[in-house]
Amino acid sequence: MKNINNPLFSLFLVIVFLSLAIFLIGNEKIFLFINQKMASSFLDFIVLKIFIPLFLLLGIIPFLMFFLEKDRPLALFSLISGPLCYLIGNLIKFLFRFPRPYDILPTRIIGPWHVGQFSFPSSTTMLAFGFSLPFLSKKSKLSCFLLTLSFLVGFAVIYTGFHFPADVLVGIFFSILIVFLLKKAYEIIRRK
Repeated sequence: MKNINNPLFSLFLVIVFLSLAIFLIGNEKIFLFINQKMASSFLDFIVLKIFIPLFLLLGIIPFLMFFLEKDRPLALFSLISGPLCYLIGNLIKFLFRFPRPYDILPTRIIGPWHVGQFSFPSSTTMLAFGFSLPFLSKKSKLSCFLLTLSFLVGFAVIYTGFHFPADVLVGIFFSILIVFLLKKAYEIIRRK
């Protein structure tokens, strides 16, 4: 029962579920379901007026924590890993050059997202997870909240028509890898 309350275990379960869904149902079918069949003016309002402003907390919380001496290293790690994940995500996009959903499917587009030319991986999702993943090992309740916000970012970029589910899933994987490598590099530097 202890594992169910562990944010890392929950993250693992969600990733496995999303991977299976994409594999069994299909990337485009899930995209069309989220982007079109789930669409409603109520959900548009929730995503645009509530979720998107809440996403600012992913950067604001570590920024404010930076001013608390005991939380400064964790906050700094988050403030570095978020933008680093975003930057690397944008570099990866130019390697793969996958088109956005609206380039190949009938897509409903809403929202304020900055639109680059390519879709894969979702650098917006990578930014969100880059901010939230450093909290996994230290602050359980806060990490659950930030991870929930990060998953909502992933949902929002699909719902608003800018990314496929696989873009989001791979963005999460890349973020985990980058944060893990950044943490290992920090530990090596700290030991020396």
